[in-house]
This record gives sequence, C-alpha cells and structure tokens, in this order.
Amino acid sequence: MSRIQITSEKCGECHGPYALGVKMNNIIFTTQIGTDKSGEMVAGGMAEQTRATMENARAVLEAGGASMADVGKVTIYIKDISLIPEMNTVYKEYFEEGNYPARCCTQCVDMVDGCLVEMEFVAVI
Repeated sequence: MSRIQITSEKCGECHGPYALGVKMNNIIFTTQIGTDKSGEMVAGGMAEQTRATMENARAVLEAGGASMADVGKVTIYIKDISLIPEMNTVYKEYFEEGNYPARCCTQCVDMVDGCLVEMEFVAVI
C-alpha cells in the first residue's frame, strides 16, 4: 500500500505531529479548520471559518488529485450545535445539490484557538 503526504501552498503549515493530508492508494484523508495561509484562524464567525475550512480541504484534495465531488464522507466537529444552519449555508456551496457526501456532525465542548468548526474529509479517486 502506498502512503503519500499531501501538501499545498494554499494552506498553512501543520503545527503538530500530523499531516495536512494523506493519500493511501486511491483514498485521500484530510482534516481542516478555518485557518488562512499563514496558519492563523480567519477573522469572523462560523460562515468565515466554514468557508476557510472548505477552501483548505479543496486545496488538499486537489493537491492529491481529487475534487470535492470525490468526497464520500465528512465528519464535522462544531463548537455550538445551534450554528449548524449557518455552517450548512456555506457547506452546501461546495457540493452538487442532491449529491452530498455522508456526514456526521457533533458538538464539541471546547476547540483550539477560537476554532468554531473542524471537518474531516475522506475522498475516493
């Protein structure tokens, strides 16, 4: 089984012992938060962080040879469950309507450095 680390100049560097993305054979795994290219959390609220998270995921997927259309599963960790509608408004823009990936969304008690949302993506190419 091949295992390739995925990097993208469009995303900030990792600040811990984890990969920006991993490609194993025809599967890509990435977990993203709403940071900018410098690795700082974007200004604003849920909509801005969701957009940055989705853009980071798209950048990693594209660097690995995939697209958002290849995403089969998304796991979402959200700080405040009442913000799901605001997150969904942005999230839906990144997938073809009616062709969304499987998804789980759970509330987290606390998240790192002002993070409101974190998402794990699994894509198959």
